Amino acid sequence: MQTLMWLLPELSQAQWTAHILIFLVNISLLLLAKPILNLVESNRNNEPKHRIFIYLNILVLIFHGLDLLLLRLSANYENYFINVGMSLMSVYAGMFCYTLFEFLAKKRFGAEKIIDEKTIYLDTYSTRLVDLILLFTIGLTVIYTLIKIWGADSMLEATGIFGIIAALLAFTSNIWAPDIISGLIILNTQILEDGDVVVLDGYPDEYIISKVTVNYVVLYDIRNNHRTLIRNSQFTQRKIDNLSRVASTDGVRQALTYKIGYPRFSSSSAEERAEELASFRNRIDRMFESAFTYSCDQADIKINPNRAFEWALTSTGDFALHFTLWAYLERIPNTKVTATIRRHLMGTLYKINEAVFTASIIEGIDLSTPKLSAVSIEQKQADTAEQHLPKTSHDKTGTEAQHS
Repeated sequence: MQTLMWLLPELSQAQWTAHILIFLVNISLLLLAKPILNLVESNRNNEPKHRIFIYLNILVLIFHGLDLLLLRLSANYENYFINVGMSLMSVYAGMFCYTLFEFLAKKRFGAEKIIDEKTIYLDTYSTRLVDLILLFTIGLTVIYTLIKIWGADSMLEATGIFGIIAALLAFTSNIWAPDIISGLIILNTQILEDGDVVVLDGYPDEYIISKVTVNYVVLYDIRNNHRTLIRNSQFTQRKIDNLSRVASTDGVRQALTYKIGYPRFSSSSAEERAEELASFRNRIDRMFESAFTYSCDQADIKINPNRAFEWALTSTGDFALHFTLWAYLERIPNTKVTATIRRHLMGTLYKINEAVFTASIIEGIDLSTPKLSAVSIEQKQADTAEQHLPKTSHDKTGTEAQHS
């Protein structure tokens, strides 16, 4: 005990009170960092940020102890380590306050949405503006605090650190400003939110919006099951189809095309050919109607049972008739699980296609595209004459040429 008392420096009561207060605050933040992070960022992976806070707390404790030890050993010590510790605490406090105020702003001004049966708060135009103001204010406050801790008041002049920061922001504005403005545009439209399924112009795959940050958008590729990152400015320059925001209550309208061979008409009279054509059309109608009835009875086929299939003859090609079938899907669920969206979108279309194929077998309709060949009588006669030409005449011509 006497050895420990000998290591402690001789300080006034006010100085000891300040050191004890710093020590208690540091220990409290060390113990409460994880619970507070889990409270304000419950939907994110907080382990990296928690480790950073823990390391900062431990470093501050080490520098605090070294400062007290050097105060006891040297009378000329100028509190270098405690300044380093206070600098770290300033950075720590800035990060911690920004995280806390960001959570409070999102809860106050953010949009509430249920994704995967969990209530979360999404960023909006208001929350993003508040975040930018907080980032600017807290950043300047931390820089000012660091300058005061180290007594570098000369850096507060026009040619000091703030002038350098202002010049840096001005010269790099063409890099970061478009992404920030595009991010605000995305949030201000209120059409694109986290968990929405979108299709980007120029990309065939469907994506789930995972997160809209200040500079970029994180997407989940539904078909390939990987993450995609795209800058906000590039994201807003394309046409974006939001499948989660349908234009009517019917649901997402998807199309499937089938190529069916031309029917053969054996009758010579117009009336009989009209009857054969009507019979062919009835078989087509029954095929699609049977597929719709079957799809309504299957729970894993996510169609709108109140909206029947639509179909039409959309093209008369050289080899087949093109029939297009339109199906209306149920509303896409609010989820970020790619497997769920795959079953809802792709899985439903595949099962509808299988149901149409089964009905085509029952109705005797061939879905394979036939290859037709048109041969004229003149061409057939020319081919036959060429096959019957005597080969001796060619041989004779060749022999005469050799003798000559």
